Amino acid sequence: MTVIGGYLGAGKTTLLNQLLRNADGRRIGVIVNDFGSLAIDADLLGGTSDGIISLPNGCVCCTVGAGLHEALTALTNSPDDLDQIVIEVSGVADPVVAAGWGTVPPFEPGGVIVLAAADSIRTHARDKYVGGEVVRQLQGADLVLVTKSDLCGIEEVAAVGEWLDDVSGGAPRITGTNGDVPTDLVLGVRPGNIAARSSSSNHTDRYLTWSWTSSQPIASTGLQAFLDALPSGVLRLKGFINLDDDSAVVVQVVGRQSVLWPISEPLDSDSRLVAIGLHEILDPADLDRIAPG
Repeated sequence: MTVIGGYLGAGKTTLLNQLLRNADGRRIGVIVNDFGSLAIDADLLGGTSDGIISLPNGCVCCTVGAGLHEALTALTNSPDDLDQIVIEVSGVADPVVAAGWGTVPPFEPGGVIVLAAADSIRTHARDKYVGGEVVRQLQGADLVLVTKSDLCGIEEVAAVGEWLDDVSGGAPRITGTNGDVPTDLVLGVRPGNIAARSSSSNHTDRYLTWSWTSSQPIASTGLQAFLDALPSGVLRLKGFINLDDDSAVVVQVVGRQSVLWPISEPLDSDSRLVAIGLHEILDPADLDRIAPG
């Protein structure tokens, strides 16, 4: 059992998609425990039954509904003879907690991979609201994967690397761009003494989630106005929007940075957005008031 962790927007889902695309014959079971829906690339999707998505390459995926134990049970009882389980935990979760399940039969413990975005990890670690979680994630890593180094200069990447080595206690560190990391390396990491690691208490009460759906197409100007007006308490937002010009976009927001990826055809489903923020400084009603459309 391998666990992928890291703060919001570090690139966990990008790495997960690359692992599935380059499974190299492995039959991987994937569990996504994020605040949004399973974000597997469209060309990897196959059939679905009982909440489990079967991929054409022999891998299977599911999201955590009732709980991690139920998701693990579903994969264990699936007809697929799986070689490995990969859990992508929420960006605000302690991956060491999920890794503890790797000590429970029939599983064997794999490694904890923690992603750190070079352009933002130190800023997040200094944040008075989320810094503790960010540092705790890094301290539990068996391997630190530095992402988004292409957004930084050489000197900054080197400084981030030294900082990560200090915070993580010297955990092995590699750099990858857009999830381009050898599958054998990620899935071959093995843990230190999981039992000796300190796990965090439940910090989920510090965060809130917000979701929105609409059956009506949205004007691009209305969508942009919504993104421009997002309150500072929104840490992460993502989703899909059907526009009124018969096209669609994927929406990705990390902090104050937003990206829209065009889709040539409208979605077969309603527009939908999901966000995560801090209880202390975000009121979901504020998002309801500015929601597009």
